[in-house]
Amino acid sequence: MRRTRSIPLLLALACCREASAQADTLPNAQWRRADTTLFDLVQNGYTIVAVTSAPARSPASSEDTYILQKTNSVYRCVETREATRPTSPPLCAELVKPYSD
Repeated sequence: MRRTRSIPLLLALACCREASAQADTLPNAQWRRADTTLFDLVQNGYTIVAVTSAPARSPASSEDTYILQKTNSVYRCVETREATRPTSPPLCAELVKPYSD
């Protein structure tokens, strides 16, 4: 009985993870995709204040998230590494006021 109750919970958690991964593509999201690079942010005075590592969607890949800050401005850059391909450039997003038009 316990096993069947955990299946809906696991499905809900998987859906939440998928939604959070796509959050920067929604118009009213808290993160807005930026055209800048991690290198450019550091060159312009942003400081890396946190780094987290996590497994990515594929078992052969991992994901590092860099949080950069300069006074009241915050960026998040996500770098995905796969064993079979070279590392792609990190995708960066700026923290913005959500739900604003």
